Amino acid sequence: MSRAAPFLLTVLAIPPEPSGTSVIVHRLIQNLSAEEVVLVGRTARRHSRQETGRPAVPAVRVRWLPLGLRGERFSRMLGVAPAVLQGAWTIRTRGVSAILAMFPDECSLLTGYLLHRITGLPLLAYFCDLYMEDRPGLGWEARIARWLQPRVFKAASRILTVTEGMAEFYRERYGVSPLYLPTCINQPPPPFEPPPPPGRPLRIAYSGNINATRIDCLRALVRSIGEDPSYSLHYFTPQTARYLKSVGVWSPNCSVEFIPDEATLVSRLMACDVLYLPLTFEVKEHSREQMATCFATKSFEYFLARRPILVHCPGDYYLARFYRRWGCGLVVDDPSASALLTALRTLRQGAELRADLVRHGLEVTRQFQGARVAEMLRAEIATADGGRRSTAS
Repeated sequence: MSRAAPFLLTVLAIPPEPSGTSVIVHRLIQNLSAEEVVLVGRTARRHSRQETGRPAVPAVRVRWLPLGLRGERFSRMLGVAPAVLQGAWTIRTRGVSAILAMFPDECSLLTGYLLHRITGLPLLAYFCDLYMEDRPGLGWEARIARWLQPRVFKAASRILTVTEGMAEFYRERYGVSPLYLPTCINQPPPPFEPPPPPGRPLRIAYSGNINATRIDCLRALVRSIGEDPSYSLHYFTPQTARYLKSVGVWSPNCSVEFIPDEATLVSRLMACDVLYLPLTFEVKEHSREQMATCFATKSFEYFLARRPILVHCPGDYYLARFYRRWGCGLVVDDPSASALLTALRTLRQGAELRADLVRHGLEVTRQFQGARVAEMLRAEIATADGGRRSTAS
């Protein structure tokens, strides 16, 4: 289905990058036509761009300082001004019908909100993380959050969330009715095949960035396998071995490489025996509400790789509840290295368990098929545009 007028999607960086919101945006626009959407954002960081080329939809690249420079927190906010100017020009010249503003970058959210105020076009706000709850204190970012989020909630035709956990949180905390719009999986689920018997060493894979939301769990994993030659840990991450050593998540049985191509990454994950999916027990940089409501986009690569997933996080997190509900991963809600080692031994010895986890993971992917997610978004855009036209008439 094609729209007569496109909607404007404000993002921090034009995809593709291999993690975070960029992955969500990139997978979504793969299900939209060039007549349906126009992107407005900055150019992705050169060192972390994926090998998937430019997006197949129109993209307006904001003329501003490149990403990745020192002082980026401030330059991002100042970059709202050129983003609004170029966004307003795009709306005028392309006949845009609605605005979809992305978060977790407050700059793209603020850009979308200001464009809504300037043009009167319907605003939809797509939250991939919690915002105000994750900006406590009296700093300037917290002040902006306390000013911006209530105004976005009031102005938006609809709030969208990338997880059911966030939708539940917003309903309970603010009384809003978000639309749960998940990350897309743009490949049909492959046929089920029982995973092969584990090798020796047992090959454990971790894919994604390594930051404060993962490090304590990865340290526990490294402690659990130590230098035991019957285990090996394979990092697929942009971070270097030097960095991994500096944060204490390295041992002699580790390796690291960055694979920017998604298909190649899934293939490499298939060569492993267990896929590790951690989320911190030691909340530091983010709020506990944020950790308890988020979901890992790397889950989808793990499902497609058809290998058993070991989830490591507190049991009340949405991530743990999701995997337990659908039976698509073995959840360890104990932060200790000994609990992880017990789980690894269980997976190594349990052929039926491994097969069940893989089978259920493939079944889950049907919920995230890109065509279904895109239709949900089209319906919301059409509803917002129709409401605007009714009001105008």
